[in-house]
Amino acid sequence: MTAQQTRAWKIGQLAAETGLTVRALHHYDHLSVLRPSARTSAGYRLYGESDVEWLYQVLALRRSVLMR
Repeated sequence: MTAQQTRAWKIGQLAAETGLTVRALHHYDHLSVLRPSARTSAGYRLYGESDVEWLYQVLALRRSVLMR
């Protein structure tokens, strides 16, 4: 995470705030659609502000494709 990014979300927090499941976020990580910008010393994923912005872009694109 860069110095400009002030907030970090653990995967459970991000899932709760976006309405996605932890499993879906793991799947996005596996597919390299959304990679966490950092990890804790214990290996937990940490998502920064730019990651969250990217996730919302991905969700918007996904929604537009599904509406076709």
